[in-house]
Amino acid sequence: MSRSTLETTGASNDTVEDHYDSPALRLGPILFDEHLHWGYWDEDSRDASFGAAAEAMCHRMIDRTEIGPGERFVDLGCGIGHPALKLAQARSCHVTGVTISGYQHRIAGEKAAQAGFSDRLDFLQADARSVPLPDKSFDGGWFFESIFHMGHAEALGEAARLLKPGAGLVLTDLPTLPHTTPEFMDFVHEHIHSVFVPEDRYPALMADAGFELLNIEDISENVMPWLETKLREAVQEKWSDVVRLMGDQAEKAVDNWYYLFEYMAENLGYTMITARRL
Repeated sequence: MSRSTLETTGASNDTVEDHYDSPALRLGPILFDEHLHWGYWDEDSRDASFGAAAEAMCHRMIDRTEIGPGERFVDLGCGIGHPALKLAQARSCHVTGVTISGYQHRIAGEKAAQAGFSDRLDFLQADARSVPLPDKSFDGGWFFESIFHMGHAEALGEAARLLKPGAGLVLTDLPTLPHTTPEFMDFVHEHIHSVFVPEDRYPALMADAGFELLNIEDISENVMPWLETKLREAVQEKWSDVVRLMGDQAEKAVDNWYYLFEYMAENLGYTMITARRL
């Protein structure tokens, strides 16, 4: 497949909403065991499935999150709500998830109800750069593999508006590397509606938005080299579910995923970032 084109299935992918509403993107929770983000592997967990590693990544996020019982937390770009549910269970806090996708909004609400957590979880279908909620509504928040769809400065500015002074912010991001190519940047902008920035942009981005940058943790080696191999294992294990969703488009859909993961692993790192609202 040429790197100037990517075969698409489902929606036209004209917008981020179309992208995440498309059948091909619904494969993520199937392959990653209800998560819609990547995993964390090391030598002790090298045999972990993609789903188990995604669960481990979620717990790393929760471990870095300062939020207490009864406090309010915002998940900006919440997907189908699995990390939000895990956080509400772990910390007895109230989580508001924001997703632009109608499909994700519906599934997240259903998952909260099935788990008996509708009193601690609510979900909005909205643009995370313009959330219809008052200033200083939340005691903490995160972007979990979502900020690159939004534009970093605009997204951090909205997070700063929503968070109370002193509130913590945690995010994961995929920074560009010295060898990241312009062709790759054009490709991801066109096909997955993403803009990536180098890690050294973060001090200025956080300061301009009104945050104190606390820590940047580079975990690239625990994520990027594992992606394609672990994805292939997941596809093999869950092939019948893939076919059930995608029908005769199944092979094309998974080939697109393999291609994208390989290309991203070549051009991006992975960081976990913590900050505090000033």
